[in-house]
Amino acid sequence: MAMLTGCTEKQTPLPHLKPDRQAGLLPFYESHPVDGAFAVLVGDDVIADGLWSEFFPGLGVINRGIPGDCLDDIIPRAKQAAAGHPAKLFISAGANDFARVAPEFPDGHNRVDYEPTVQRVARGVQKLFRDLHRISPETELYWLSMYEIPARDLDIHPAIIRANWAISAYAAKTGYFTCIDLDKALSQGIDEGEFSYSQGLWLNSTGTIRLVGFIASRLCTSNELNLLVPAFTEDQYNNVRDWHGSRLPNEGRISAYYLDRLSQFQALPRGRGGVVLFGDSLIDFGPWDELLPELPVHPRGIAGDLLAGFTARVDEVATQNPDAVVLIGGCNNLVKTPERSPEDIWKDYETLLATIRKAMPTVPLFVESILPLSPKDEAEYEGFNARAAVLNGFLAEAATQARYNYRYLDLASQLRDMKGDLGDEYTTDGCHLTPVAYQIWADQLRGVLGDLVPKRK
Repeated sequence: MAMLTGCTEKQTPLPHLKPDRQAGLLPFYESHPVDGAFAVLVGDDVIADGLWSEFFPGLGVINRGIPGDCLDDIIPRAKQAAAGHPAKLFISAGANDFARVAPEFPDGHNRVDYEPTVQRVARGVQKLFRDLHRISPETELYWLSMYEIPARDLDIHPAIIRANWAISAYAAKTGYFTCIDLDKALSQGIDEGEFSYSQGLWLNSTGTIRLVGFIASRLCTSNELNLLVPAFTEDQYNNVRDWHGSRLPNEGRISAYYLDRLSQFQALPRGRGGVVLFGDSLIDFGPWDELLPELPVHPRGIAGDLLAGFTARVDEVATQNPDAVVLIGGCNNLVKTPERSPEDIWKDYETLLATIRKAMPTVPLFVESILPLSPKDEAEYEGFNARAAVLNGFLAEAATQARYNYRYLDLASQLRDMKGDLGDEYTTDGCHLTPVAYQIWADQLRGVLGDLVPKRK
């Protein structure tokens, strides 16, 4: 391909992503090798948001995805995975390279020249697979092609198709890896609104199952996978919308991420017991399968979720028939509704606890304290910790009563510094957690859950 010139590439941040998750996950991945794994999935958002161990329980599928990553971010992680010589290695990379090209509009033209990105991504992926084949020639290598995301610049899609074609042609020529055509599998369904509520930024249950099916065909040699896909019904959507619309009228409609993520949860197999980790981004961003490898964990975190959103999805948690539930929430209520008093927010918490007990009257319930913030979070820090302390007082007091029958876990006291802030070594951005903090949390949970939840077989 000839290099076209005329538009300078400028890497810009994606508005729906934050760097906190990368800062938390990358050190964890670097310190946890994947030696001898059956399958490792490495890449960007497509991999990071997948609930792979829940769709493929017992197969030894390891997630090494970080949302927002570009090809250069993924290459060293992919090579590290290959050095562990897994049986199968799946790679998704390149889409964010296209999404981060900002329009320069040179010479009065109003269209972006994506051809430099086409060539850079295609050649980068080709070289990556040459290197992966050299590092571990016995590993089966797979490329998950890029697909259309209408929420981004529509001119990106033809460029992505050209990059996909170049990569696929190289795979056919060399035989180093196999291409899985996600563009053909997903783009039309995303464009028509069937596979995503967020125009492709994330997949819903239908889109996820389509993706899982393509990966399953490479993981399994039989039809033993029985994926049950309950529909995300209009009644369920209305329930979610009504909770947010009536309880928090100033918040507007719920986020597309909430809808896509909840829909993904509803696509998972039901009734498998284990421990449900019920929360917001602190659960959503944690690598729980590797933090608690001996326990069957089912993370049900949705970044940005409010207590009313938790309440609207209690039924989904209950259908898991859990052996125990760990709940952490309330941070986003304090952040997003600063005009509300802790006493008022506590009413939402009581509604959530009552709903949990109505749906799961006898399941052991553990409620975590709301964590403080640190000054790193300049936008939200002022006044947060004092308000959180009041809510934690309510949580601790209610735990002494029989009404909601839960045990209060004070993780905050383990992660606070001398000033009462979230310790600098425990947070990536003032709110979200580092691998060190997650390990402390996992040790706490291991201590209280060990005798309640049957170990993984």
